[in-house]
Amino acid sequence: MSSLKYPTDLKLIKDQMSIGDVIRDIESKGPHEDPIHVLDLDDVVRKHKCWCDEMPRVRPYYAVKCNDDPRILQIMVTLGLGFDCASKGELERMLDFGVEPERIIFAQPAKSVPSLLYARSKQVSVMTFDGEIELEKIHQYYPEAQLVLRIRHDSVKVRFSLGKKFGCDPINEAPALLRLATKLSMNVVGITFHVGSDCEEHEVYYDAVKMSRDLFDYAKSIGYELNLLDIGGGFPGDKAKPIHRYAKAINRAIDHFFPIKDNVRIIAEPGRYYVASAITLVSFVHSKRIVKDRQDDGTELTRIHYYLNDGIYGSFYSTAYEAQEAIPIVHRKTGAKEYSSSVWGPTCDVVDVILPDIVLPELDIGDSVVFENLGAYGIVRGAAFNGFLLPKVIAYIREGTW
Repeated sequence: MSSLKYPTDLKLIKDQMSIGDVIRDIESKGPHEDPIHVLDLDDVVRKHKCWCDEMPRVRPYYAVKCNDDPRILQIMVTLGLGFDCASKGELERMLDFGVEPERIIFAQPAKSVPSLLYARSKQVSVMTFDGEIELEKIHQYYPEAQLVLRIRHDSVKVRFSLGKKFGCDPINEAPALLRLATKLSMNVVGITFHVGSDCEEHEVYYDAVKMSRDLFDYAKSIGYELNLLDIGGGFPGDKAKPIHRYAKAINRAIDHFFPIKDNVRIIAEPGRYYVASAITLVSFVHSKRIVKDRQDDGTELTRIHYYLNDGIYGSFYSTAYEAQEAIPIVHRKTGAKEYSSSVWGPTCDVVDVILPDIVLPELDIGDSVVFENLGAYGIVRGAAFNGFLLPKVIAYIREGTW
């Protein structure tokens, strides 16, 4: 890292300082008008080391769509990761970082013609497909591409399934597509799958690798020598969700079905794993409303509505639309009573609700509310709706890590 020019948008902190210290300092200087994302780049580095220790045969290709903060990307470029790009814009982004084309997989089964032509002009040759029309399109516009056939193998325990949109049936469609590829003289180099986002079912990777092995064998029977297995993403990234059990299932599968002697290159497309726990949100209560709800028995229930300076148009898209749990961290004041509460975002939209029903100790205007594990698929989906700005991202890294 010492060979890099130190960026002005990165804060260097002492090795003994914790991110908790950073957050407490931000809180002490609040309240702030805009929400703040505390980006812990040490966490990204630790995640990479853990990945390499747990799955030494699987090279990570980071899914740029998950969080494209330039400081995260620069760290990953320097660490030597590959990159999963899904659009012309993402290809341009990573090539501008100086990433070599061979470190990129164009993992988009439904590519536009201009993006194909751009990839060809930049020699980004490894790309996915999952259907006949896509294969014919690539044949027309990028016939020398190195193709990776995406099959469908969904986990039933995921935040959401990607197989609804992408991935061919591995039993019937995949062999037919391989036969068509031979007819078109296309260069198919591998098989890929994606079990679904934030998977909770580690053994599904074993089954998917086994199915991929069957397709490798079929491809060989019709003249292909496949050399790439892409096990996709789906790995958890929250602080309390280690990947050891996933790694154990994957290592067992690849060692059995793709032993080292086969010389098959194995990659993955982790996104959430690398960045979910790297960002902590520091938000503030900028308004509150106390409501007295009359109960059926004639008593009154006090309910408090809190309005934060961040909501579903900022950090909490996944909370609103993907059932990702939002766990608030608040400071309990001495003697504070607990009340049934609702926590809302700042906009005028009634769907901008973070926590519709939760018991909290009473908070005052200006108090901080902290949320962890917000680094994945949050701010990249944000919009400055109602004129409320997206969170300000402040990045930190320890001197020793730098």
